[in-house]
Amino acid sequence: MGALRQNIAVDLGSSAIRISVEKKGIVIDEPSLVAVRRSGEVIGIGGRAKTLEGKTDESDVTIIKPIKKGTISDYTVAVNMIGYFLDEAIKNPIRRLIKPDVITAVHCDITNVGRRATERALREAGAGRIFFVETPLAAAIGANLDVSAPNGKLIVSIGAEITDIAVISFDGIVAATSVNVGGRSFDEAIKMFFRREYKMVLGDRTAEKIKNENVCVYRDARVQPFDVSAFELSGRLPADKQIRPEEMIKLLSDIALPIVEGISKVLEKTPPELVSDIHQRGIVLTGGTSRFAGLDTFISKGTGIDTVIAEDPRNCVVNGCMKILENLTNEKKNELMNN
Repeated sequence: MGALRQNIAVDLGSSAIRISVEKKGIVIDEPSLVAVRRSGEVIGIGGRAKTLEGKTDESDVTIIKPIKKGTISDYTVAVNMIGYFLDEAIKNPIRRLIKPDVITAVHCDITNVGRRATERALREAGAGRIFFVETPLAAAIGANLDVSAPNGKLIVSIGAEITDIAVISFDGIVAATSVNVGGRSFDEAIKMFFRREYKMVLGDRTAEKIKNENVCVYRDARVQPFDVSAFELSGRLPADKQIRPEEMIKLLSDIALPIVEGISKVLEKTPPELVSDIHQRGIVLTGGTSRFAGLDTFISKGTGIDTVIAEDPRNCVVNGCMKILENLTNEKKNELMNN
């Protein structure tokens, strides 16, 4: 029976849930959204729920984000979402009879209550043995860093709502912190800018598109003016405006500043020998928002340390989780479960 039990890695992100199945890779990459009627009926999960945003009667249909800041905020909805995607990930009906081994990453500052809620939700959703790993350690492994080596590595994992920062050496975390800044922080700042400066109302999708395609955190990363179509704050009439990226640099760099401050705090708690290693080897960024134009340069200038973006940064956490699980023997899994 053990041969039929699958290894599954789950990245429960605030913006997206990603699931990797051993020997198959990532099979689920969907928004962490669930559309629910007032009656309690679930009418859309993941991408289906996202297509319903802004297109349904809000008095009857609510789009719920059951994962907020890396923890479960709506337990029942989260269980439904996780269970649905686990079923989608395990297509073989015979393998479905045996609950899979599941590993998931948690933020450095997660509380015991949050950790227990995640474990209970995964179990209720269909997981068998459940294992946890800190997000930056999983990200480092997913970024192909040699975490077992004695030299220090500094990893910055930028999620949708939280950034995890950690120094790693000898397979463990030496110093770490979590900062309440992520991709959505920039989206909200963009929406606020247009509301305040131009009395225009932007939706979530438009703000995210502007972040990904038009604006930047550090000067000269993007310079081309761009057009925005939205609604006026008063009267809700359509409005068009041409914007220069430099108009928003100060605002967006202020949002990014806590990441630089978090790195500095972590380095202050790190032994000098490892700090020296980091100055030589640089900082590694993971997470989809690490690709935000100019963010790597902003962090490099703010810390005085070379900063690079990992290959395939969006999937480093889930890929790292799977590598860890694949390397655990059944005996080691049982040992971890008994501790």
